Amino acid sequence: MDNSLLDLVLWTIFGYVIAKIIAGWIEERIRSHLEQDLDEVISELELEKLIPLTVEVAGDQYLCYNSITQEFVCQGVNLAEIVKKFKQRYPEKSAAIYNGDETAVRTLKSQLKELDENSNSIRYTS
Repeated sequence: MDNSLLDLVLWTIFGYVIAKIIAGWIEERIRSHLEQDLDEVISELELEKLIPLTVEVAGDQYLCYNSITQEFVCQGVNLAEIVKKFKQRYPEKSAAIYNGDETAVRTLKSQLKELDENSNSIRYTS
């Protein structure tokens, strides 16, 4: 009886150690991936290939401004129209909806999911 209790304790400790090792490995992979994504975003911002957008609402239009310069970028009634107008004005750049009206950001994020990543020009930073 003592051996089975000892075996149970040892297997529990062994399982815990293995789980910690696997969790640490997964955590490191996630951290590495996030660091690579952050480095890419920083590089694109520095090279002015990425425009962070602040979104405001005016009537039925979403107005998008450069979050850094506060200059007007584009507008649209939905994300598809914003993407279209953004690409017409900045064909070699991409944008990230950075901040703005919380409801507008949430709505556009929902529309992005519906578009199922058919566009590589607009994304979210958070």
